[in-house]
Amino acid sequence: LPDPDRCQVIEMPEFQRGNSLAYMNGAPALDPDAPSMYAISPPAKDWTAQRTQSLLEEYNRHMLQVLTIHEAYPGHYVQLEYSSRTPSFLRRVLQSGVMVEGWAVYTEQMMLDQGYGNGDLQLRLNQLKFYLRAVCNAILDHKLHAANMSDEEAIRLMVDGAFQSEEEARAKLIRAKQTSTQLSTYFVGRMAMVRLRDQVQRELGDKFSLGRYHEAVLSQGSVPVKYLLELVR
Repeated sequence: LPDPDRCQVIEMPEFQRGNSLAYMNGAPALDPDAPSMYAISPPAKDWTAQRTQSLLEEYNRHMLQVLTIHEAYPGHYVQLEYSSRTPSFLRRVLQSGVMVEGWAVYTEQMMLDQGYGNGDLQLRLNQLKFYLRAVCNAILDHKLHAANMSDEEAIRLMVDGAFQSEEEARAKLIRAKQTSTQLSTYFVGRMAMVRLRDQVQRELGDKFSLGRYHEAVLSQGSVPVKYLLELVR
């Protein structure tokens, strides 16, 4: 893990709220010693008690752990810290969203598979729900922008099909409209990461080391996933 640890947890500035509950602002590419900001948005002060409860039902204490795996350790914060150390100027400045989000989603299940949470089934259930959200994101992204999905159909897909709270679904609908193609990167990237690991693990057999593999992936920078197999080899 990065040493020294320069990740700061902050309350999300108000002007950046309304698109997602949390984000990771990595250190600037040309100032890698600067802090990274893990920002989390609290419920709005003018919300009704019902809206606040709906948000906190979605982001319960188990879901917040999965979210933090994704955003910080060993998700975005760790990956972007490694990326800022690459010798290539271009690799430090340019990023593949599929690689960045794919790594973060991949780490959610990987961490639990490696023992994080000591087999807590509530944690595993929320991890699976979080991944179901990634799948749902890709469906929303396509159907809203290319298949005439209505707002009501989108909300029904998220609430009834993916077990999301009403507040989470309504916020995601706004985000899906504002960020065409971005929501697809979670599912596409995670599947690419799983295939990459399976391929390398098959090739190395008993010589495969998960920690060494992860370092090999992260040390390349935020490159398009299609180049990672050759680079990791």
